[in-house]
Amino acid sequence: MLIHCFQHMPDEGPAHIAAWAKTRGHELHITRWFEPVIVAPDLSATDLLVVLGGAMGVHDEEEFPWLRLEKNAIQTALGSGKPVLGLCLGSQLIAQLLGATVGRNPEPEVGFWPVEFTAEARQTPQLGHLPAEVMALHWHYDAFTLPPGAQLLATSAATSCQGFLWQDRVIGLQFHPEADAAWLASLVGAEGHLLGSGTYVQTVPEIQNHRALLGQSPAFLFPLLDGMLALA
Repeated sequence: MLIHCFQHMPDEGPAHIAAWAKTRGHELHITRWFEPVIVAPDLSATDLLVVLGGAMGVHDEEEFPWLRLEKNAIQTALGSGKPVLGLCLGSQLIAQLLGATVGRNPEPEVGFWPVEFTAEARQTPQLGHLPAEVMALHWHYDAFTLPPGAQLLATSAATSCQGFLWQDRVIGLQFHPEADAAWLASLVGAEGHLLGSGTYVQTVPEIQNHRALLGQSPAFLFPLLDGMLALA
């Protein structure tokens, strides 16, 4: 089956998602919006769209004009009935298109912090394998409200809406289950010097000391992706 990823920055690639696609024998296409020449993607044959993270915000269209093109592509996918997964910035873009408010979170959330899943989330076909709580990697300053008509999936101490499900086939997650050790090293190298301080902001050494937790992500992510693809 055909998996299409929207990538916004060189240091935030598909990582575990690419490993899942290879393991399952799926074909993976990537639109890299940061490249000098951008070709509008054709998603007509895509079975699953995954929208990845990035340091820009959903409102930064003047600085990143391709955001308008990307939003149009995501909107088309949402209207086509295809399964769509958004991660971090990707979840914010989807939430905005579904009518949610996206803006600064009361507290930035960077590092490894627990995410609690709702009982309703763990009763869905896509997320029935979940424990009540996972230790997840976060790297975000913005957040979203629950989109109209969506189901709340998860919360954390810093972020009241960590995830949502819309029409049983669209999932947005504010954290980063796609991250592996190389992904984290790349992001720390690119953005680690920009970290500020806060109740839910870990230092770079603290983040690196917890990187072994990323090895647990496939147990969460692979069944989620399998479940979403089953809807295609």
